[in-house]
Amino acid sequence: MGNIYKKVFFRVILLASSFVFGQADHIIFSEIVLTPSDGEYVEITNPTEVDVDLSDYYLTDATDNVSGKFYYKLPSGTDYWSGSGSDFICRFPAGYSLAAGASIKVSLRDNESYENTFGEAPDLSLDNEMLNAVAGESTKGSTTAPKLYNVNETLVLFYWDGSSSIVKDVDYLLWGDNAFAIDKSDVSGYQPDTPANSQSFMSIHTTNEKLIRAATSSEGIETVAGGNGITGHNETSEPLSNTWITASLISSKPDISDLSLTPSSPTTEDVLVFEVIVLDAEGVASVNLKYEFQSESFSLPMSESSSSVYSIQIGPLGTSGTLIYSVLAEDISGLKDSTSMIAVNISEQPEDMTIADLLNDLDSFVGQVIEIDGVVTVPAARLRTNFTEAFLQDESGRGIILYSSDLDTSFTRGDSVLVVAEVDEFDGKPELIYSSITVLKQNANVPVEEITISEFNTLKYGYTFVKVWGKVISRSDPFGTNTGANISLQDASGEVTTMRIWNSTNILFNDNMDLINLELDSLLQVGQIIEVSGIGGEYSGASQLQPAYASDISEKLEGQTGNFEATLSVSPYPFVPQLGEVIKYSYSFPSDARIKLRIFDTAGRLITTLYDEYRGISFYKEATWDGRDNLNRLVPSGTYLIHLDIIDSVTGKNHQKIAPIVIASYEN
Repeated sequence: MGNIYKKVFFRVILLASSFVFGQADHIIFSEIVLTPSDGEYVEITNPTEVDVDLSDYYLTDATDNVSGKFYYKLPSGTDYWSGSGSDFICRFPAGYSLAAGASIKVSLRDNESYENTFGEAPDLSLDNEMLNAVAGESTKGSTTAPKLYNVNETLVLFYWDGSSSIVKDVDYLLWGDNAFAIDKSDVSGYQPDTPANSQSFMSIHTTNEKLIRAATSSEGIETVAGGNGITGHNETSEPLSNTWITASLISSKPDISDLSLTPSSPTTEDVLVFEVIVLDAEGVASVNLKYEFQSESFSLPMSESSSSVYSIQIGPLGTSGTLIYSVLAEDISGLKDSTSMIAVNISEQPEDMTIADLLNDLDSFVGQVIEIDGVVTVPAARLRTNFTEAFLQDESGRGIILYSSDLDTSFTRGDSVLVVAEVDEFDGKPELIYSSITVLKQNANVPVEEITISEFNTLKYGYTFVKVWGKVISRSDPFGTNTGANISLQDASGEVTTMRIWNSTNILFNDNMDLINLELDSLLQVGQIIEVSGIGGEYSGASQLQPAYASDISEKLEGQTGNFEATLSVSPYPFVPQLGEVIKYSYSFPSDARIKLRIFDTAGRLITTLYDEYRGISFYKEATWDGRDNLNRLVPSGTYLIHLDIIDSVTGKNHQKIAPIVIASYEN
């Protein structure tokens, strides 16, 4: 996010001083709530362009000027905190990272207290996730005691690598008065701080208010050299009375009631209907159904079907398992509340066995004769020509071999079939040795799993019809006894797989090794970006994708071919997402580049990611934004920034383009 703010960065140089207005070059406090006690929290923002590992970062309010106990004595192991139950000095969880441009809220109580106050979970909480400053010693205070004194106190974010004799300040807050001000000027190893009685302090706030940094990325006229900060700032010199302001914190939250699911005992074949009543005096901004199923999480917007009644339909889910769901509502002031999570079992109808069910319990079925339906993805005589090795797939996303000792070409791709077969496993390959196949429908939709090369390389998609995309990085054609072409593909993950084009398919070469498809030959040259559908397999422990038809291979196109430049343009008018309006934008990018297109608010918080891909070909694209964040919630009115970030993989050069977007206020 740093480059966004550099566009509006300005500097004032004062003679004989090192004070500047400017952007923070380290993580900072951006919001704090002192009261009510159960709602105490601090928001920490990363306004820089890089993710920050917080493993060696600490947070404390445990200043004791009377007894001479201070956080900067932590390296000595003694007198580094007050020891009071209402004070704390704690460390962030190992490996916890704060992403560039992102913010986190740290509850200074426990998760439950925060959720009961604000209707949502914090990112971290003192009692639950934060660590003691020293292993084996309790330094987080009493779990029942409020931590932030509402009249006056200090809160410090600092860094210690675990071995240095000094710590480094990261950010420093002082409120109410100077009673808890810290001055390390005469402490060995430290640079002079601002004298305690000269330090600026924030005002305090009352219930239903909070303190926020006036400009998320700015620390005002703060000394930026020769200080004890992690980047050389004197963090005690920030003019807190100017850089922090009091803002309103509306206490009412949406009232959610009567959440229901129909049917109450659903099966894999049922459409699930969720209804809930949501009331809010300020006005409801969004209602979302949140659910988890099969280790995946979803958040879907619910529509108002009648006055204050919101509903949504999902499914059928197709597979059995436990569905865990809840409803999260947000009002137009940004306050949220949610229901408790409810678990319901999605039961399966035994007579409707899927291929996934069969493969997940293959040993139990080997030798049995079963009846199963699916769609033929690759018929006989394509990948094998001396016997039938066709492939069947259903909506469970798994495929299996259809085997016969005779070459049976009576069914084709897209045939929806009912198969009676004996389940077998030959040389590690699951297969159905069929006795009969009945065509139920022709030209049915062919199920295909669209995955990344990284996912494909897990080798979990054997005999499954999948689609991947990638850049051609090498190619070898048939020669000698090698009766097929091998083409290596690489996608944005950097991982590589092999596409094997057998001569028997007559896609590229024929059985005589003659090139017969000049158009496809030109597409399959090194540097081209293509999409490929085919049967998943492996060779010598490596993944291999086998297309069956020339139509399984195509150029991956999106938009118009570009002019190799980085551009970004947004329609110059406000829009109102609550009325269903969208804003048009266009952008272009050079070849061989990683493209990120994201929306931020003016405080630097990430709203949503519109595009994040590697592309080998320059394109010009036009699209729209509907004013929703990455959780599909409508964002409040105001000014937002659309940020195009391009890294040229050949030159390493970074291109950045930024444009404002204005969301107008909605009035009934």
